[in-house]
Amino acid sequence: MVGQLNSRVLLVDDEPLMRKVISGYLVAAGYVVRSAVDGLDALQKLRGGVPDLIISDLHMPRMSGIELLHIIRHRFPHIPVIAITAGSIPDDMSKGLGADAYHHKNEIGFDALLQSVTRLTRECSGRAPAASVETEPAQGRLDGDGHYIIHCQDCLRSFSVPRTLCMGLHDLWTTCVHCGSSVQFVIADTVNAQG
Repeated sequence: MVGQLNSRVLLVDDEPLMRKVISGYLVAAGYVVRSAVDGLDALQKLRGGVPDLIISDLHMPRMSGIELLHIIRHRFPHIPVIAITAGSIPDDMSKGLGADAYHHKNEIGFDALLQSVTRLTRECSGRAPAASVETEPAQGRLDGDGHYIIHCQDCLRSFSVPRTLCMGLHDLWTTCVHCGSSVQFVIADTVNAQG
């Protein structure tokens, strides 16, 4: 089985040897492969271009494959995902956030993995298009410690910004402490003052 020309795969795994072996096998089969070391690195790669398929380990530092899969299903529902893991597959993976295929690392058969990749890149071309990127600024909410809590629309994580940095400003931007993306936000005081 030969990969479809121009089919792009994003391989996400924190183990360098696993990335090298799987990547080499897919490239030899005709796929274009980019690699990421964890979920946050994968989000950076997605900003540079959307692949036709993602292969992701489930257990990684900084951002797990499970959290990455949640983001992919929310923002990029058209991209098929193959989950690979050395551990067991969590029970909650079957509740709407599941991958399209699973492969156990200790029993990984490269022919079976290649068959999954080929099947999914062909079958999933008719999926719903990517979710539109939200252009509205995030709404900052005040916590009890004098900080505004901002929700990043890229990594879907929340973080805090000191209230003193937001006083009297109307066009607020910050950098997500998790994924590094720029986040525009408004605060309740600004919204009320303008309304």
